[in-house]
Amino acid sequence: MKRYWIIHRFLYTFIFCVVIATVEALFFVYPLVNQKAGIYNEQSVYKNSDIDFIAPEPSFEQVSEIVGNSGIECVFPFYLTKTEVNTNGKTRTTTVLLSDQYENIDKTMYNEKRLIKKSDTKYENSVMVDWQFCKDTSASIGDEIEFSIAGKNRKYNICAIYETNSIYDGGAILAIINDDLKNEIVEQSKNNGYSGMYIKANDYNLCKSFLTTEYRPLGRLKDKSEFDDEDQYLVHYHAIMDSAYANEITDFRIKEKDIDSSSNIYLVYVGGVIIFVLFICFNILMARRGCEKNYFKKHCIPVGKNVKPYYRISIELECLFSIITYALVLGYKYIFSKEYIPKKSIGCYIFIIPIIILISEVISFVKNNLMINAAIKENNKLKMYDAIKENNNID
Repeated sequence: MKRYWIIHRFLYTFIFCVVIATVEALFFVYPLVNQKAGIYNEQSVYKNSDIDFIAPEPSFEQVSEIVGNSGIECVFPFYLTKTEVNTNGKTRTTTVLLSDQYENIDKTMYNEKRLIKKSDTKYENSVMVDWQFCKDTSASIGDEIEFSIAGKNRKYNICAIYETNSIYDGGAILAIINDDLKNEIVEQSKNNGYSGMYIKANDYNLCKSFLTTEYRPLGRLKDKSEFDDEDQYLVHYHAIMDSAYANEITDFRIKEKDIDSSSNIYLVYVGGVIIFVLFICFNILMARRGCEKNYFKKHCIPVGKNVKPYYRISIELECLFSIITYALVLGYKYIFSKEYIPKKSIGCYIFIIPIIILISEVISFVKNNLMINAAIKENNKLKMYDAIKENNNID
């Protein structure tokens, strides 16, 4: 039976299973995986951090003064720059966040909930990167990266990898800086403060009201010494103090609601119905071919050969070829995905297709056995008829 199966059915079975499983994985299941991953990544930075707002350019005095007031629980101030980052012989233009105040870093998107991998080694100069940076540069834990801060190239080692910081186009990396480097940045900066600050509120409504109506980015306020006279300074002062900045405030709760959406799992069910029908039809078609049905009925069953192992082999190999191909294709797409696919976005739905394949194969196996049993009964009836006929002729 094995030899006959290899000669007459192996190629058809292999091609059919590989093609169908590949199509199911690529066009029905992986799009859902990718969609769920995209939704997760867009929501994660808002849902899996304790940030409520981002405010632009606070002065150094504001950072220390507003905590505990106006519904603000704590802040994480940072400098922001976009610069070329070098690692592993690759260069990538990257958003770089720098901060000298890291006690509230666990409130930001660089927290344990979004952590992918962390180093056991402590580095003198450490940097936290996101998945997108590692994807684009092939960087990993412990690798050295280099970029320019305050006019000088600085070297850091990757201490942790987090989910992609989707707030910034292409993601962002975060480096903790010491006081000396902060002073260098301040000396070369035209502003009197940070680029921005992440804010956690203990009273959301009070904090929102303050930020959208009263807050002024005093980091933009230049020193009087930079102006030729008092009138020029006053023009600059009133331009900042009399402007509204509500449109520059990022509200995480509103962002979270705006991107809250569900995925279309119906794609997998459609694929399941298609693969169920195709596997049933394939087995029926194969079983009714002349080289199988006629050969078995004329040459095997009449001499007492058991042809059921042939169909058992067919079912087993169809399951094996299709499920392995399905798993390999999904695995390949997962490894080489251009977007971070967290395990949280991969649910039980990926098992729907393999389960349907198994169900369709069991049904096909039962149908084939019924066909064989019917052929055996028909053969037995013919034998009985021939025996009766022979006995009558003798009589």
